[in-house]
Amino acid sequence: MNDLTLLRRYEPVVCFTHGEMFFPCAVDGYLRRCSLWLRDNRGRERELVAEGNLSAAKLAEFSQIPADHTMYLHFTERPLDPLEYQHWLSQPHQPVFHAPGRLARVGLFARILDSLFNLSLLLRGTVPGGTAAAAQIKYADMRQEDPRYVYYGRVIREGGYIVLHYLFFFPMNDWRSSFYGVNDHEADWEQVFVYLSDEAEGEPSPRWVAYASHDFTGDDLRRRWDDPNLRKFEQNHPIIFAGAGSHASYFEPGEYKMSVEPKFLGPVKRGAILLRKFWVENLGQGDVEHVNEEVGALLSVPFIDYARGDGVAIGPGQQRQWTPIILTEEMGWVENYRGLWGLDTQDPLGGERAPAGPKFNRAGAVRRAWYDPLGWAGLDKITPPGATPAQLAQHIATLAEARQQLQQELNQRREEVRLLALEVQALQETDYLNHIYKQQTEKLEQAQAELQLLYARYTQITETWQACRAYLTKIEQGNWGDPQAHLRHKHRPEPPLGKQARIAELWAAVSGGLLILALALLLMLRPAGWLTWIVLVGLIFLAIESTLRGRLPNFLLNLTLILAGVTGVVLLVEFWWLVFILAFLGLAVSTITTNLRELWSD
Repeated sequence: MNDLTLLRRYEPVVCFTHGEMFFPCAVDGYLRRCSLWLRDNRGRERELVAEGNLSAAKLAEFSQIPADHTMYLHFTERPLDPLEYQHWLSQPHQPVFHAPGRLARVGLFARILDSLFNLSLLLRGTVPGGTAAAAQIKYADMRQEDPRYVYYGRVIREGGYIVLHYLFFFPMNDWRSSFYGVNDHEADWEQVFVYLSDEAEGEPSPRWVAYASHDFTGDDLRRRWDDPNLRKFEQNHPIIFAGAGSHASYFEPGEYKMSVEPKFLGPVKRGAILLRKFWVENLGQGDVEHVNEEVGALLSVPFIDYARGDGVAIGPGQQRQWTPIILTEEMGWVENYRGLWGLDTQDPLGGERAPAGPKFNRAGAVRRAWYDPLGWAGLDKITPPGATPAQLAQHIATLAEARQQLQQELNQRREEVRLLALEVQALQETDYLNHIYKQQTEKLEQAQAELQLLYARYTQITETWQACRAYLTKIEQGNWGDPQAHLRHKHRPEPPLGKQARIAELWAAVSGGLLILALALLLMLRPAGWLTWIVLVGLIFLAIESTLRGRLPNFLLNLTLILAGVTGVVLLVEFWWLVFILAFLGLAVSTITTNLRELWSD
């Protein structure tokens, strides 16, 4: 079966969210509408190829980038000005996107961080406003010229797998400007993989899929073919739910909460985790397994990736079909060009910078997903199912042989230890051989310790041997175990908002700003007892927050425990001498009671 047939047999269905403006396309039309630029380490820029003169073949000629220089494409020469942008928004065919509940899903402090993150956009290198609108106009022109929906594909045969690599190119990532997300940047490359077991006999069969999705890595990227959360069309075509504007890939439709953790809050986070664990473990207020997630959510900037799947769908069985293009080593624009595929904003956080191409990262190095697609999804350690029974049976035989050898060695070493123990007993009865007795005693202790280690090793091999035999029996019966056992983080869509959603949304929209305003006024006016007022204002806001989230009883309980702790500290500071005396009296009474109880029990 040739590569194109394999790619088409398992090509995915991609479902977008209503409001999405950019879809996978061929790079040719994009390149013709781009200019190519070079920037040195002093910020001086030079146009290498003007718009209208660039092609895939021309781009392939720029295989070398001078040291300390950045090479990048530029798609939108001029963003729309405010009037043009408003006119663009008012067009009747313009889709309207509704995004309720983004801020209502996170806490008060996280919403304040969200405001600070938005403020940071003024200081960072960002995509100018109106860029997404200008890009959409250019993209519409591209669609008139080439209406195809394109994926680029390649097939890799490695490690007993046939890897089907699907790559999607988007002219623009408008997550921030159109869908209240993290970033905007020109150009976007996304990828998914289907892993087939390369059977010795018969046709290859699908075993795993892996979707690129923001910061997830390794095992968390993939799902087994029989995973109930992996949706498929006609059994062969995995369904992808693409994030609105971000184009990240998800296995289920819904709204996914994402977060960005500011690095400068790292020490605060570690301290908060220790404090929260103490609170949970000693006072039983919460679940210790979710401490890291709770603190991380508190100290992160919140975003929602909308992957509703209620918009355009492309792929088998849909109104819109794919046009596949197989990548080859002769395509110089893939193999040679190591620059960026859109505007380089020089954003120090990287989010607003355009990505590099399908093969390279921004630093010009080959992407791991390109050269090691098995390791990228954590599959380098997973034997292909077709080869698993034979490999496991061979390993069981090896374990059985090692177990038998260890049993023989155990029998021999046990006899040696027993003979050595008899020598020590004999020497113990002879006063004038005391120096030999000490040497043999040390030798006996060492030999006994080695024998105990040998027993532990024998037990370990025996239990492994038994577990492997049981697992082989399950595999031979077609039972491969829990399809989600490999997942460390199961990223699921957020649940729907509750009955008070509209009130919660309104509060979420204004509470952060109101709290900042109230604190600023208190700091400026400095009324009598202003520190008390600050604490009181904070408690009022937290009480309202807890009420709207249905957590008021938990808030009141935690507040009571905190007040009790503060009261205890105050009493300790004010009456430390009395506490000191009472502690010694208690120790004396406890000592006497314990000793008398032991005496009476005899």
